Amino acid sequence: MLVTFISQCDKKAINRTRRVLDAFANRIGDNTWQTVITEDGLLAVKQLLKQTATKNTAVACHWLRSRLRTELVWVVGNRNKFNKEGVVAVNSTQKNVLHSEWENNWTYLPLIKGLVAVAALLHDWGKATLLFQQKLKVSSKEGDPLRHEWVSCLLLNALIEQSGDKKDDTAWLSLLSNNTWNEAQLQTITSQNIAKPLDNLPPLAQWVAWLIVTHHRLPALREKKQRDQYQDTKRDSINAMLKSMSAEWGYQNISQDKNYPQRLKDCFNFPQGLLSQSTEWQKQIKKWSARLLQAQAQAQVLAENGAWRVVLHHAR
Repeated sequence: MLVTFISQCDKKAINRTRRVLDAFANRIGDNTWQTVITEDGLLAVKQLLKQTATKNTAVACHWLRSRLRTELVWVVGNRNKFNKEGVVAVNSTQKNVLHSEWENNWTYLPLIKGLVAVAALLHDWGKATLLFQQKLKVSSKEGDPLRHEWVSCLLLNALIEQSGDKKDDTAWLSLLSNNTWNEAQLQTITSQNIAKPLDNLPPLAQWVAWLIVTHHRLPALREKKQRDQYQDTKRDSINAMLKSMSAEWGYQNISQDKNYPQRLKDCFNFPQGLLSQSTEWQKQIKKWSARLLQAQAQAQVLAENGAWRVVLHHAR
């Protein structure tokens, strides 16, 4: 069989490859060899090349089947130096995918980005509690009386309550974007620990709350009796779904431990405040709450046509 060897080796691999191929074939170019060889001989060449191969080795073997046709037999080393036919690229092109047309066609991308950013910035709000901070110091794995994402939802509800408008998102988003929220009042409202903080929130607040509360887990009742109570209940809107949710949906850990009452109380104690001292957090929450405010028109369209489910899926 008549074969041609093509070398695309770099650095020290060039000389190692040449020593092997010079022993079996005639060099007909700086990086090209040709010879008539048996299958056993070709196998021996391949094995010798493999023994000395490094990341800089790249050798392709072509079998000349006829005057008009060749066949790639094997490649030793870096296959990226050749295409699937063993051809060496002589040119390349590149494209900036960050500004490609397909991404610019994401009509609701500004809304998705705003929802994700605000939900991310508010999700860990509940970790500012005394209980959670003490757990971090001692690396405790004990379950919290109330999980941090549920406390964050209580804080979001308190923020909306403080804004004075539970029907329009403009009020609470303006508090965040203008940094005019009252931290002491926020803590007081949150400490009331209302049973259903996700009930009757403005549209965008509902979506943000859903992303916050489902970041780690989807809501699910633990007791069969509770599950049976809700299994035939139809929820054809996100408001109806959130309205039925309480901490019992996987966000509380009730204990008979004598320390439980104090631990529950510590879930509403924020000794270092609510991130109002963080310049970076305030900068980001101002930016993204303003962006989300600008996407209200898009949100209204989604709320009407039912496509909000797809957007929330992508955002989550």
